Amino acid sequence: MNFKNMKWLAVLFLVGFIPFLILLNAHQEPIAPKPPIPCLPTQTESIPNIPHISDIHFNPFYDATLVENLIKSNAEQWESIFQTSKINTLGTLNESETNYLLLISALNNLSEAANKPDFVIFTGDFLAHDFDEKFANYSKPGDNYSDFVIKTMNFMTLMFKKFFPDTPVYFCLGNNDSDTGDYEIVPDGTFLKGTTPILSANMIKDDDDRKTFEATYPAGGYFILSPRGNENTRIISLNSNFFSVKYIAAPGTDPGTQELDWLEKTLASLQIENKKVWIILHIPPGANVYSTISKKSYVPMWMTKYNDHFITIMMKYRNIINAGFAGHTHMDDFRLLQQTTEPHGVTFFKIGPAISPEFGNNPAFEWLSYNRKEFSLGGYYVYYIDIASNNTPTSPWKFEYNFNKTYDQPYFTASSILTVYNSILANPTFKNSYMVYYNVSSKGDGSLNDSNFKAYWCGIGCWTEDDFTKCNGN
Repeated sequence: MNFKNMKWLAVLFLVGFIPFLILLNAHQEPIAPKPPIPCLPTQTESIPNIPHISDIHFNPFYDATLVENLIKSNAEQWESIFQTSKINTLGTLNESETNYLLLISALNNLSEAANKPDFVIFTGDFLAHDFDEKFANYSKPGDNYSDFVIKTMNFMTLMFKKFFPDTPVYFCLGNNDSDTGDYEIVPDGTFLKGTTPILSANMIKDDDDRKTFEATYPAGGYFILSPRGNENTRIISLNSNFFSVKYIAAPGTDPGTQELDWLEKTLASLQIENKKVWIILHIPPGANVYSTISKKSYVPMWMTKYNDHFITIMMKYRNIINAGFAGHTHMDDFRLLQQTTEPHGVTFFKIGPAISPEFGNNPAFEWLSYNRKEFSLGGYYVYYIDIASNNTPTSPWKFEYNFNKTYDQPYFTASSILTVYNSILANPTFKNSYMVYYNVSSKGDGSLNDSNFKAYWCGIGCWTEDDFTKCNGN
């Protein structure tokens, strides 16, 4: 064979082999695509990116001159009303909650980079803190408070629909999401009934999911949904308000136990069907570390009977629960359920950072990469806005960190979080990363520092008072 023929054979080999390599690589599941800077991670078919957003705490009272008009108008008219405001900043760190400009900035940045995500996760608190007090300060006698709450919720769902018109938003209720006060949502009450049609129409998107949503949400605020394109998976949304130490149930009722019984029954059926599950809720289980440090005695997030019952359920169905998501603290954090036998890391909740900057955190959201087939997480990225130095509507949202790269982990699982959990106590570099990213690269209010770091670390992996107290050395 002469040289000329060999050359043509080589060309034919490359022409056939290179497409084969490309095809082979396309069917592999990369851990997490490198995010282009300053944009968000590139969407891929193999690992879609799922936005996780939390604690918006929208404050429609931020411009007092607009409130009277808002009360008189339908929710569909609110956006045009907000656009007449002369306020042109996103708010102030430690002082303000989410105004219209910050809300639009966050949702716009999410939607521009989303490229049609499979779904969006929102872990609660649509409404601003002390909503009832704000309404009383800016309204007139005779104005209908409950009606205004429902209209605010409607406006929020319309904004999600505007920026994610065809994308389901899987959400849970926060402790401020009520027309009766903080931690005071009423089972089968006016808020749940009034928000059912607007949430179903604007957030759920699929007819079968609407039916299952409307079967349980109006009575208790919890429900189960089937993610698009994932026949073997389910997302369960819990109303964690009923579990909170601050919730007082009506005499003779126990909505917390009723909800957990529903959860256990639902998980039992899903286990038989060999389904995988993600759980979303607002208030995470375990310690309220901030209050524990402030009061110098253990303060739990949940009442003990609910916390213990929930742990039992999580342990029993750990083989089908792939992940959990929460909010409430406004910080970037984790909760890890452990056991003494292998595997030591059982399940976890990723606590998402807040959009509201009221607690000293920079506004932020995160992107999750996941495997559609296995419904398992590959990793996540966090994006934020430095609101102390950039608080105009055109201020850029910046890439903060990549979980996989920062903590040297190939996946985002209970076992990898266990490795991170142990590493941030032993490795100064990892500890520093956790402390910087906890309040989203903000000096914040100084709640987490070297002197109390151990307590926050124990809060990640200790879900009971006994475990937390032993861990923290008290």
